[in-house]
Amino acid sequence: MFRTKRTITPKGVFATVTIVSGELICEYKGKRVPREAAMSGRPRDLAQPDQTFLFDIGDGCVIDGAVGGNSARWIKHSCNPNCVPKLDGQIILIRARRKIDAGEELSIDYALVSDEKISKALRERYACHCGARRCRGTMIAGRQSR
Repeated sequence: MFRTKRTITPKGVFATVTIVSGELICEYKGKRVPREAAMSGRPRDLAQPDQTFLFDIGDGCVIDGAVGGNSARWIKHSCNPNCVPKLDGQIILIRARRKIDAGEELSIDYALVSDEKISKALRERYACHCGARRCRGTMIAGRQSR
């Protein structure tokens, strides 16, 4: 249904067949860890200290896609994504938000949250270049970025 390949950024995930709206694409896999422990760790890649594969599941824990993760961790951000993550108990399922054509890159809205004050510098640190007509200019969650 999908494959990864190198793009301008490290990797991307692309549909290999047409995917219908609402269709289950995959589970976002990784190690379940307490959010505090995950946030207190040093960056894994000092060349890209802000890159993260953490997905908050809302119970004080995150799924760390860098540990035991799958290709879902390479799904890119877009302010107008074609996929949507849905929490199902303690797992995250990625579903098609609309019809996705074969060859199209998969994307979700990262909607990042931060314990830091949402400043111009923080928004710029997580700048978005998705090219969507209504791009927020940042991967920080919409409500916080305004």
